Amino acid sequence: MGVTERKEREKELRSESIIDAAERIFFNKGFKHATMNDVAKEAELSKGALYLYFHSKNELCMAILQRSLLILRNIFELLKEDKTLTGIERFQKLAKLFITFAKEHPNHYDSLLSYREHRENCPATGEIIKGTVRENKNINKIISDLIKMGQTDKTIKEDIDADKLSLALWGNFTGIMPSSILSNRATLNFDPEKIIEYHFELLINAIKT
Repeated sequence: MGVTERKEREKELRSESIIDAAERIFFNKGFKHATMNDVAKEAELSKGALYLYFHSKNELCMAILQRSLLILRNIFELLKEDKTLTGIERFQKLAKLFITFAKEHPNHYDSLLSYREHRENCPATGEIIKGTVRENKNINKIISDLIKMGQTDKTIKEDIDADKLSLALWGNFTGIMPSSILSNRATLNFDPEKIIEYHFELLINAIKT
């Protein structure tokens, strides 16, 4: 490994350690109450050194969000690689996997819901923004590919626009289905998971052959 490569690797490792520290601070204290000083102290850096890597709390939150998307993408990738399932069966498992993600990674799920808030306060051309956009596209492509697999094996209607349905579904996951629905509190005397499953059941009935 050359000098340039080694420096880039060291920078990447330092950046990841800062994000680790930011997660501990933000998840414990909450975004509004946490400060960059808190993160710098947790990461064992001076505040000036921290700002060399991240310019604001919003930028750090976007970095955490990018990590959240990566976690979810890896979960969905495993579903895509499961050759024992038909296309519609893979599609049916999407909701269950997303619910599991929200339960096992509640703070990362919450970060998805704050995407617009933090993006508005970050440079539009920044690398972190580019990374989150890239991961969003990756997830949309996985969902679209699952739908197309169902169309190939004739378990999903051929006239479904896979790309549009993928975007609509991802929008449901990160917008229309708020964190309150995925919490342990009952909504209208129904189990929150049952509400999501019912929503998905209606969708599946509309697209399956």
